[in-house]
Amino acid sequence: MAIALIALMLIELLLLLAWVPLFFRTGIVLFNQRIAASPDDLKHLSLGGLERDMPIERWARLSFRALADGSVAFRESFAPGFGGRYFPLMHGQIVVDTRRREVRVFGRCSWFALVLAVLLVPIVLLRPVAWPMLAVPSLFCIGYHIQRRRYANVVEAVRARVRNEFPWQFKAPP
Repeated sequence: MAIALIALMLIELLLLLAWVPLFFRTGIVLFNQRIAASPDDLKHLSLGGLERDMPIERWARLSFRALADGSVAFRESFAPGFGGRYFPLMHGQIVVDTRRREVRVFGRCSWFALVLAVLLVPIVLLRPVAWPMLAVPSLFCIGYHIQRRRYANVVEAVRARVRNEFPWQFKAPP
């Protein structure tokens, strides 16, 4: 069972590194925000360079990549740095839906985290010495709350672009 979990983690890591479109489109949605937009706003919307619109944080920066279907995938950067680290529970996708006149920002659950959470109780029941693993769900919750705040920043950056406003960190203070 441990080998299967490690294999799943490595496969997921490779899919993240390779920016595989199917991986970013599948998974259980844990974060879903809708940004309404007029057809004219959507016609002029550019999602390139979102990294520059994100606030400077103590965490690893977010990386964005355009996918072939027109959506934009994003995840925590694997680049070395001095920023803090947490368990990335989600990977994200920004989808422009011209038919519904909206932009959606999704955060989908990591398959490794989902499988580990499901198998946690059986693992502890079979191997009582593994009881410290019961702390894993609390680490997942901490990571989720950090990511939810960071994904909300993505929503605000996209919303500013939809409204053709300057990014919020560059605005002059009131």
